[in-house]
Amino acid sequence: ATKMEESDQWFEEKTVMVENLESQLRKLHLATDAMVEFRRALAGHTYSVAKSFSALGLTEENTKLSAALDQLGDVFMNNQKVYDQQWKDDLFLLSEMVYDYLGLVTAIKDVLNERVKCWQHCQAVQKDLNKKREYKVKLDVSGKVDKLNDLKAQITETEHQLQSAQDNFDKISATFKTEFEVFENKKCVEFKAHFVDYLEKMLQGEENIASQWERYLPEIKQCGA
Repeated sequence: ATKMEESDQWFEEKTVMVENLESQLRKLHLATDAMVEFRRALAGHTYSVAKSFSALGLTEENTKLSAALDQLGDVFMNNQKVYDQQWKDDLFLLSEMVYDYLGLVTAIKDVLNERVKCWQHCQAVQKDLNKKREYKVKLDVSGKVDKLNDLKAQITETEHQLQSAQDNFDKISATFKTEFEVFENKKCVEFKAHFVDYLEKMLQGEENIASQWERYLPEIKQCGA
């Protein structure tokens, strides 16, 4: 196929932007998927640690140490609940959102490719029309009028095809510009808002964990008293 000679700098810039965005979103989606699995495993392991400390506290004869171990088990159990919620947020608030936007960007890229195909079709029809016009000139020179009428009809039909192809190309170009502005002005803002919401939930979880450890410090100090 003929490589498109882009005459609109706007489309040239947006094509590069979409290709880069698609590549970045694919990498981000792989990373978020890996994070989901890591955090889910972390929740499971933290649960095991919590149960182990609680069981150890029951068997410890030293009252202060027993209380500290039991409290430590509670801390890890709380952390497990935080991690359990976090991996779900990783999945539903982040990973699936990235996947949805990746699908949207891929669809945008498909439209850009369709526009290229429309341009290539225009070039093919134009090439065919040029050949027919050149052939008509040869017939005019040779005086073979018997084929001219049929060729003129073919030229007229091809001219109509070219105009239709050009109109289709112009239409898809105009529609894309309008829809892409919506994507930039609305979808990108939505993506940012969802991402900020996700980060706020992560921060709340980390603050919860930090507060649990801060409350556990007095238990440690009592053991050393």
